[in-house]
Amino acid sequence: HFSQTYVTIGKKSRLQFLSHTFTGQCEGPGVHVFLFWTKEGERCLSYKEGEVTAEDLTIFAAKAVGITPVCHALFALYDPASSCWYSPNHKFNAEDQSGLLLHFRMRFYFRNWHGLGEKEPVVTRHALRTGTGAEPVTSPLLEMTSLEYLFAQAKYDFVNDLTCLDAVRGEEEISRFKNECLGLAVLHLSYTALQSGSSLQDVAKQTSFLHCIPQSFSRHIARNNVLTRFRIRRVFTNFVKTFQQHTVGMGKLGSQEVVYKYISTLERLAPNFGVETFPVFNLDLRADGDGSGSYLNASRTQAPSEETGNGQPTYEIRVSGSAGIWWRKTSGNDYNPSQNREAQPPDEQEMDNWSTFCDFPEISHIAIQGINVCISRQDNMSMVNSLARSLVSMLDGYFRLTTDAHHYLCHEVAPPRVVLSGTNDLHGPILDEFVLQKLKKEAEEGAFIVRWSVLDYHRIILASLSRTKDGENPTYKQFRITQKGSTFKLEGWDQEFSSIKELTSSLKTFVLKSGEDSFTLKKCCLPRLGELSNLLVMRKGANSSIKTVSEALNLSQLRFHQIKDKEITKQHLGRGTRTNIYSGWLKVHSSLEDEDDESNNNHRNVKGIRVVLKILDQSHKDIALAFFETASLMNQVSHCHLVFVHGVSVKGSENIMVEEFVEFGPLDVFLHREKAHVTPQWKFTVAKQLASALCYLETKRLVHGNVCGKNILVVRKGLEEGTSPFVKLSDPGISLSALSRGERVERIPWIAPECIADGARVGSAADQWSFGATLLEICNNGDLPITLLRLQKERFYETQSRLAVPSSQELASFISMCLTYDPAARPSFRTILRELTEIQIKNPDISSECESLPDRDPSLFYKRYLKKIRDLGEGHFGKVMLYVYDPGNDGTGEYVAVKALKQESGSNLHDSWMKEIEILKSLYHNNIVKYKGCCTELGGQVVQLIMEYLPLGSLREYLPKHRLGIAQSLLFAQQICMGMDYLHSKRYIHRDLAARNVLVENEGVVKIGDFGLTKYIPEGEIYYRVREDGDSPVFWYAIECLKESKFSFASDVWSFAVTLYEILTHCNHRQSPPSMMGLVHGQMTVVKLITLLERNERLPCPRDCPREVYLLMEQCWDFNPGQRPSFNSLAESLKDIRVYPICDLTVAYFTCHLITGQNVLINI
Repeated sequence: HFSQTYVTIGKKSRLQFLSHTFTGQCEGPGVHVFLFWTKEGERCLSYKEGEVTAEDLTIFAAKAVGITPVCHALFALYDPASSCWYSPNHKFNAEDQSGLLLHFRMRFYFRNWHGLGEKEPVVTRHALRTGTGAEPVTSPLLEMTSLEYLFAQAKYDFVNDLTCLDAVRGEEEISRFKNECLGLAVLHLSYTALQSGSSLQDVAKQTSFLHCIPQSFSRHIARNNVLTRFRIRRVFTNFVKTFQQHTVGMGKLGSQEVVYKYISTLERLAPNFGVETFPVFNLDLRADGDGSGSYLNASRTQAPSEETGNGQPTYEIRVSGSAGIWWRKTSGNDYNPSQNREAQPPDEQEMDNWSTFCDFPEISHIAIQGINVCISRQDNMSMVNSLARSLVSMLDGYFRLTTDAHHYLCHEVAPPRVVLSGTNDLHGPILDEFVLQKLKKEAEEGAFIVRWSVLDYHRIILASLSRTKDGENPTYKQFRITQKGSTFKLEGWDQEFSSIKELTSSLKTFVLKSGEDSFTLKKCCLPRLGELSNLLVMRKGANSSIKTVSEALNLSQLRFHQIKDKEITKQHLGRGTRTNIYSGWLKVHSSLEDEDDESNNNHRNVKGIRVVLKILDQSHKDIALAFFETASLMNQVSHCHLVFVHGVSVKGSENIMVEEFVEFGPLDVFLHREKAHVTPQWKFTVAKQLASALCYLETKRLVHGNVCGKNILVVRKGLEEGTSPFVKLSDPGISLSALSRGERVERIPWIAPECIADGARVGSAADQWSFGATLLEICNNGDLPITLLRLQKERFYETQSRLAVPSSQELASFISMCLTYDPAARPSFRTILRELTEIQIKNPDISSECESLPDRDPSLFYKRYLKKIRDLGEGHFGKVMLYVYDPGNDGTGEYVAVKALKQESGSNLHDSWMKEIEILKSLYHNNIVKYKGCCTELGGQVVQLIMEYLPLGSLREYLPKHRLGIAQSLLFAQQICMGMDYLHSKRYIHRDLAARNVLVENEGVVKIGDFGLTKYIPEGEIYYRVREDGDSPVFWYAIECLKESKFSFASDVWSFAVTLYEILTHCNHRQSPPSMMGLVHGQMTVVKLITLLERNERLPCPRDCPREVYLLMEQCWDFNPGQRPSFNSLAESLKDIRVYPICDLTVAYFTCHLITGQNVLINI
């Protein structure tokens, strides 16, 4: 293929000093580089031995011309014979070349760098701002030597008809064209006169103007008759004389002004001056079909294809330093590289309908596969073209000049020096003022910068600041490092090193002395994404890289669409960080519906959009601003892999964010469910889509701050043949700055280590860490090989521990780059996209080095999977709710009862609450409610208890609706005794045994619940004295509890007898213990109750209660705790009564004395 004839992909080449000579002619074997200009005139640089890269050749050529390293990036090597450009990393073997002639040319060109074009933006280099003005300070794009060389190149192209001049039609345009050409000839000769010190007229006599105009124009003049030729010469002579007298002779025009005028005139004559056009056979602009975004598909081959038939290109791609990448469709025979545009008919000239593809800062990454190249934009548009390296090396060069001077877009064309710089933390040849500014901004002792010299191609400068004794005026010092072949040496030190990183690492163990100043090297300041310096070209009106975030996004005020409450409905999905998440419908009214229809409740045109609602907890109103800021931010960004936020709705005290509903839910859940079907390529595609969204945010200087598998939503499965996945990154929720330290620790290992500390500044490097952890999560099918407690998590970061990485060394190295503990060393998302694409092509093994992931803790419940159904009940301090726990997000979840403290409960109850959880966690009995686990929020500050759900509710709710016989009632009582006997065997007293706290599993099983008042009695003790204040269920309490606050195992027995009374009265509220004492409030209730009990008055015998049962109840109510039966004996007695009943179970003759008055129950 054509592309393979001029580019070879090889290992990183090192700079070699090869034998080379200057000759007047480019002849003989080897590689010859033609120089349009040197101080001695045109020259040819010849290499006849060894291997050399294209970058090496351009460096030697630049040194021969005198072009500095700053401007070297504008130049490349061109082969005029094959009309192609060589990428910087292409290798030449001089001994294999029979005589290859190359031109050293300025390839990367920006129109109006001279500033003479009034209608075009001025192009300059970035410079440091010296004052307080709003306009950025700039410096000239070109130094004088580069300007001289460009002038010589422009003259060469103009004279040799290599410049594509604008088409001319009609006599008037032809006459103007001829005059412009003669004017350029005058400028050409004027420059020669100024340089030689001669007059313009003398130079014009020595050099014919015919040598200064296009050869085609010269031939045209030669075909004219003698009289016409004489008239043209006379006109030119008079023009030279006038120009000499009024301009050159009077000193109004210097050499630099002549060059500026010459090139600006040439730009006007040739609108495509400095622009490259690539012909392609096929180019398709398609909507997204493969999950990687819409893309432009183009191809070019040597031979005609079946589709093209005649083998003529039908599309063109154009690249301009000022305008970026463009494309257009041409007619079948419209393209002919050798055809003179002046001869094209007018209707073909109307084909100049170019469509823009993108500007250079919009490129996210480039991938080459075979002879095709895929150029991806940040919005996931892509262009595929077979001109591969020629086109890519051009885009790569323009990208570094306009967007990021230290980044390369594609490995195949990466300049060896840029690769070397990236692996050794080297800056390009930035000026001293930028170095000093960066060191001062770093403000850290021992900070240093390593950069290439701005003057010497083989010298590297190490710069550092040393604090003086007064600590105010630090000393700035530079140390020179010399490059010799593949080794590096610090001047003044004989030791040589194979890399700069090795050299600087060795220097960290020394103290560098310079006079009286001492310097220590501790931290290397790395190049940052899109860092402004003299290496960047500023195109006013074009450079997105110089726009601040505030220019692109309005972050100073909240901006979002307001949605009316009546337009949404909801259903609970789970919990987020300080939010409840619901699915719902957003009503959208058709444009046909007018206000009258709405007022008349006419909803014929109302449609619904499925949405997700995120409702901020009302207890967190203090962070409502942070919540709205997230909504505002998401409302101002737009990317195909970012979830769309419809707006915000405020319903009373509820603040609701409304965003798009994504059908297949969170990525981690999807991977758990479909892990048997997803492939490595599927995972790489998803990772690249996530990286493209984060790259978009990074270029806007925005930080997501909550990247993880659960925040990535699956739009399209992509599991069927011929399809691919499509995912979107959800909103970040509450910003990191509004979270507590505990909440941030909970997010380990997704949260970056530097974000754990309070008040930590969050940068884009935080997202890079999160991406690395999420990529590991994707590789492990939605899991991460880490299940640690909070303190262990913090220790994990403190010791700078590492997660288990995939077995592929290349992928493991890439993930380790993202998960480095030094934020500055993490790769930008453009680099991440580039490396991911490279790794994906190789299709490595992504299985983890960890033999098996740790088992999930079944008692650990995640709030995001809890979907609320309804409230079950509540007391003074807590409430119980019914949830579905559905980690599969597929409707197969289990129902659970979730108990939590009320939001208004004080912090003093937290310890008691945690004790209740620990008690239930330690119990396991068939007649005690089963502990399932816990769910934590706010970094452990809020803990919810997860228990089994018993749908029949408590005995207090069940018995009034179900008339039980004596046998079943006694079965329930027996089971309560069995559960309480187990509880007492663990040395716990319940203290709140009542029908309301006994739950019904089915018609044959009941279970004891609610251990909020439970206490532990140590070995050797017989009672527990309660000292805390609070309301108590006094009607269930034994007399010693009421009088002395002494609770024992026997006091639970008393409460059981009251509970048994409730069971036998079917929880009839008219017969309940609190319903017997009239209106008595406060402490008087306890006083009256004690009085009644001391008179030996007890609850009456329930109707139809067996005598033996009531006798047991009376024993339980004995004044002396030691005379009360144990639960074990009660269980046996109740079993005997239930299994062997007496003949007459009625005790109508048994008279019970009612307690006068009524008892009052005080609940917790």
